[in-house]
This record gives sequence, structure tokens and C-alpha cells, in this order.
Amino acid sequence: MQCLQNGLKLFVLIACALINGATSADNQYSRDFIPRESVHVKEGHCHDDQTKLNRLEDVRRLMHEKKLDAYIICNVNENLGKLKPHDRRLDSISGFSGRIGTAVITLDKAALWTDGRTFQSAIDDVDCGWTIYRKGGSNSTSLVDWVYDNTVDGSSVGACPYLTSLVWWENFQTIFKEMSIKFIPVYEDLIDLIWTKNRAPLPNSQIYIQPLQFAGETWQAKINRTIQKMAERDADVLVLTNLDEIAWLFNLRARDFPFDPYFISFCIINAKNGVISLYLVNAEERLASTVDSSGLRLYQFLNTSVVGTCVRPTCKKNTRIYTNGNMDTCEKINNIATEPVHRTLCVDVREYNPSTFKDDVSKASRDNRVRKVWVSWSCSEAFAEEIPQEKLILDHTPPMALKAAKNEAELEGIKNSTLRDSVFLTTYFAGLEKRMKNGDTLITKDLEVEIKKLRQNELYNNGPSGVSLLGSGPMTQHLFPKITDDIVTENDIFLFDMGSQYLDGTTDIARCFVFGTPNERQKDIYTRLLMTQINLAMKTFEAGTTGRDLDSDDVREPLREIGVHFPHEIGHMLAAHGAIVEGPALISNITEDWRSDVPRDRHIFECRKCKKPQDVAKIPNWSEYVLEEGMVFSNEPSFYGKGEFGMRLENTMFITTGQCEKPCFAFRQLVFLPYEPNLIKPELFSDHQKSWLKDYYGMIEQLVIPQLQARNDSTAIAWLLNRTNVTFLNN
Repeated sequence: MQCLQNGLKLFVLIACALINGATSADNQYSRDFIPRESVHVKEGHCHDDQTKLNRLEDVRRLMHEKKLDAYIICNVNENLGKLKPHDRRLDSISGFSGRIGTAVITLDKAALWTDGRTFQSAIDDVDCGWTIYRKGGSNSTSLVDWVYDNTVDGSSVGACPYLTSLVWWENFQTIFKEMSIKFIPVYEDLIDLIWTKNRAPLPNSQIYIQPLQFAGETWQAKINRTIQKMAERDADVLVLTNLDEIAWLFNLRARDFPFDPYFISFCIINAKNGVISLYLVNAEERLASTVDSSGLRLYQFLNTSVVGTCVRPTCKKNTRIYTNGNMDTCEKINNIATEPVHRTLCVDVREYNPSTFKDDVSKASRDNRVRKVWVSWSCSEAFAEEIPQEKLILDHTPPMALKAAKNEAELEGIKNSTLRDSVFLTTYFAGLEKRMKNGDTLITKDLEVEIKKLRQNELYNNGPSGVSLLGSGPMTQHLFPKITDDIVTENDIFLFDMGSQYLDGTTDIARCFVFGTPNERQKDIYTRLLMTQINLAMKTFEAGTTGRDLDSDDVREPLREIGVHFPHEIGHMLAAHGAIVEGPALISNITEDWRSDVPRDRHIFECRKCKKPQDVAKIPNWSEYVLEEGMVFSNEPSFYGKGEFGMRLENTMFITTGQCEKPCFAFRQLVFLPYEPNLIKPELFSDHQKSWLKDYYGMIEQLVIPQLQARNDSTAIAWLLNRTNVTFLNN
């Protein structure tokens, strides 16, 4: 696994992937979008502010004191998740503001590895004295080979175990041993030691309850189901570091991040002694805070004391407490249980501190009664190393698997929130078109602010769910279009891709419009994107199917016929009021790393200096996870035409029982928003595709028009009916 949490973020619009057996479309895309330059040395153009350069020299001073010849910096935090301002260690010494990055510092050199998407921005932003490598570039080198070339035999290379995944740590150990290089754990990160001023604190946003009507299950029931899954693998202890899993497990949310409604935390579930430990930033104050409109406080919701300490039965001499489900017993040393004492599950709440958490993991893991300890693939080395190897289970955790398939209440909430968002966008786009026809000047930057503000008036709205991708004309070609002051023009493509958070669900919707007369190229690309989207939406599949199976050649065929390719997954999972992208599944046949233009981890661990090939440990690919009923996915074919325009069509959908001769699954749509008729060439459609679109438009009219009538919005109704009129499909 990379230093970047696998949980993230597949949502991000991705740079190029050179896939095995690539077609001419794939190669053309690579030529267009992967930077030609592979290595850039920043010798001049130093920042006017010497702060970052001074910090870099301070790190080198510490390296000298600790007898380190090189120091590896993974651009992550202790949860190996999304970065907060507090976590921008690499930025603090280099100026690199991206997320996909890994660095090495020696006593006289500094190097950064990033991907094709952020390579140019790294060149622009990074301070002088750094060499920047684009991973996969023809003249690039891997991190381990660079270390070999810039050190001598017997050198010492350090890294912080708290900020390195256990998988990466194992790979570094194996390869550096082959290179005769010492790999040294540095438990106090060197940047933390020198970055003590002007550093943002850890976020401490208000925690709130995910209501039972939306969660569908109490946190106690989720804990019990988790413990049952642990028992199936003989696991007595579960270590959780993924924020999405912890938030889901306890039915709690917060706003420690701009888009994901999560809070910084750790968790340990010890089924052997019945202790459930939750680690929170500013725990004492948060325990006393209210978490819903009734005045309920967090400590009450978690059935703990005001200081976060549970009260448990006291056992007599020569006995010890044992927990099974909701029952505590005082267990004799010879394992003969005494009378059970009924107990409601309780949570010990402790202060978030990685060092304390590490000690607690060690204590729980080394209990002689504990058989197995379960951690996720995104667990850091600092925590995993406390677990005896014979006890370690490294796999997707029970909460990750359990939350993947949404329950009835979660699905109902997602349906309702996405329908509300569809109604809102119908109203908004109808008004937008009217303003364009009236000759109003519309600026994309202003539209983004306007949409966010208006969405706040919708029921249960809780802010945006991801980065806004809004643009007009050539700006839309980019994988990361910046929100600019561009004016929306009649004949250019207007791209909208903005999801939203609602208390009952998370939305992710994209549409494209032309307010004037489109050209044939625009119509051809748009129609083939729509055909691709319909191809996936129509899929039926048997139990045991994976996301790689679904993203088959026939799905993308309409685009490949004209030499067009989008180098990323066609569908990612969505949470129920959570991250816009979550695991453990993905609909993708891209065989290379989604994060860049080379296979995963190659730019770090490919060892050409090694005498023999090295086996590099890898995390499971999300596209190999078996799909289940109740999973929610995006469906988002895209086009990035360099020098032309960009397009994306994105719906969300969930897996349900299909209608087949034998048991099967199918997709049910969640987004009900019509397409742009001026961009559709119906003569390209197959009969099946036409039938699907007619049925879809029928559902839109059935579900959306009553909502618009309730709002007395005749403009939106007329706009919608103009687009759902399917007579053009008969031409």
C-alpha cells in the first residue's frame, strides 16, 4: 500500500493510466496529457520567504545528530487518510501543496516523487534545492534506487513508523536490506520536531449523531455484528484507524474535513475483556457537548461517564471479567464462568494521542488470552508492529465490509437525498438556461458560490461532498478544472460536477449543457458518453462478479470506436452521509495505478539496483472485490479533449435483485435529471439503449414533476418536459 490511504479518494479525476494492451485511444491520451518532462531540478527561483528552506536545513541538522544519511517523508497523517492543514509536513519544508507525493532528504539533496497530474504544479510550487520526479517518466528513477545512488553501503535511512503503512514499511525493509542499507525507525518525526510555529492545530469540529432513522441500526447493534465477524476469524481485538469506519460504527459525524463528515479518531474493540475504546481530539470537552437537538450529550449517547470512563462489574479474587456480546461474566482462572451480569455496551473515550494508542494496541495484543488481532491495510507500522506476527490479521475490517452494503434505511435516505438534489438541480438548470437566453453574463466562479448557497436551503443539506468541477469551454478539458472567472458562452460545453452532503445521504451528479448550437464533435462525444453510461446501467450480473468484470470492453466500446479513452474507473462507491468515495469496491478494468501513469508502487519500490527481483507487498485492488446487493456506485464516463473541451456524465445507482432466468443483480438509478437533447445523436443508439433512455425519462417525469408542482415551478417543469420528450429517439 502506498503512504496514501486506500480509502481515499478514487473520486479525484485521474491522470493517465497506460493499460496493458492499450488501444490507440489510450496511447493518444497518454501523449496528450502525461507531461513529456520526467525530471525537473529546481536550482533557482527560491521562495522569497526563507521559512521552508530554513526548516529543511533544520531537518538536516536533526539527521546529522541522529546519524541518518537519508530521511523518507510520506505525505500522510497517523490515520493514513486525508490531509488536514496540521498534516502538511511535506509542504512545510518544500512548498509542495499536493497530496500525491513522497520525498527523500539527504544531508545535501532533496527529491520528490509525484504523478502526472501534479508534476507541473510541483515544479511551480516547490522551493529551490529540490529535484522533482514524475513517476513513470522515461528518465525517472524509483525512490529506492535514488536512495542507493545517493548513499553508500551501510548508510542509515530513517522514516517515521507513525507516518508509513505497515505494507510500505515491510517493502522498505526488504529492499534496503538487499541494498546493504540500514532502515531506521524514527518515532518522533523530524518535521514535527522543527515545525512548532505557525502550525494549524488538529481540527475539533462539533460531533453530531447520525439519526437512527437514517443509520437504520444502533451503534450497539453494529458493534455486536462486528464482534460476530471477528469471532469468525478468531479475532479478539480489532484495531480501527480509518475514519469512515469509525464514524459509521458509532453513528457519529463531524466536519473535521471540508467534504467528508468525519472526525479525527482511533478505536480499539476488545471482545475478550469487553472494552471498547474511542480516541477523540479534545475528548473531555466533546463528551460534554450536545450531539442532537434534544440536548443529548455525547457521553450519554455512548453510555459512558462524563469523563469517558465505563463502570464495569467487579470480579472476586481469582476471577476476571469476560464479555460475550452484551453480557459480562466474572470468569474463573480455569475458565469456568460464574453468574452473568447484564450490561449495556459502553465506550471508554480517551484523548486522541498516537503514542497512547500505540501503547494500548500493544497491551491488548500481548494479552495471552487474545488469539488474533485484526487491522486494516491502511494501518500504520507504528501500531501494527505492536502485534505479534502470529496474531496479526491484515485484511479489510468488519466495519469496512459491513457498511459497504447499505441497509434499508440507508438506501431510503440515499434515494430521498438524491431525488431532492435532482429536483433542486432541475430548478437551477432551468433558471440558468433562462438567464442565458436573457443575455445575462454568467461567470463560473460566481455560479459555484451561488449553487452552494442555494443548496443550503434544501432539507437536511450539510454542505458540499467534494471538490467542485465547474467550467465552460477549454477549461473543462482538464482533469482538475480550476474554478475561474470564465464566462459561460452559448456554444461552449458547460460542465457541472458538484455533489452535496445531506444528513440522509451523499450525492454525486454531473451533467453537461450547450446553451446555443453544438458542433458535430461535441454531439458525437456526448452521445457516446451517454451510450457508455447506459451500457453500464443496463448490466445484469451473477453473484461473485467483481467491478473489474463489469467494466468490460463492451461498456466503453462507443468511445473506443472513435479513439477516445478516459483513464480512470467508471464507477466508485459512495457512503451513506459520508465520503463521496469509499471502499472496498470499484468498477474499473484499469490495470495500472489509478493515481498515475504507472503501476501502483513501482515509482517507489522498483529496484533496478537489486541483484534479484524483489517481491513487493501490495494491498488488494478494490476492483477485485465481489459486488453485493445494496452497494451504491457512481457511473461516470468522461472525456478530456486537450485543446477542445471536457465532458462528464455522472449518475449514482445501487445494486438490487435483477430479473433474469437465474438469480442475478442489476442496477437501480438514483439520479433523476435529464440529459442535454441538443447534444444527442439518436441514430447512434441501439434499440436497447433507446428503450433504457425512454424508461429513465419516464421515471424522471413520475418522480420529479410532482415535486416541482409542489414548488409551483412552472419554468422547471417546462424545461424538464422539453428534455424528456422522447419523440426525437424515433427519428
